[in-house]
Amino acid sequence: MPGLSQEQKDNIIKKLVERKAILPCPRCGNHNFILLDGYFIQPMSAEIGAMVLGGQSVPTVVTACSQCGFLSQHALGALGMLPEEKESKQ
Repeated sequence: MPGLSQEQKDNIIKKLVERKAILPCPRCGNHNFILLDGYFIQPMSAEIGAMVLGGQSVPTVVTACSQCGFLSQHALGALGMLPEEKESKQ
């Protein structure tokens, strides 16, 4: 499965910079990050310990500190990157 295109990566980085997500790593202070090559889908559940497949989720992009590996998730919705939902015709 191919990863993100260069255009997608450039757009994600642009959105992160626009929102001032440029501080150093909170764990080690390193300034270099790697954008992971795909989207993460975080499932949501109304109950602790319940695993829900196909329910609500939060799609994210993830950066990793190039020194210590700290992962930072960024919600696509907050970045304005979710595709618009089409209204269904009834």
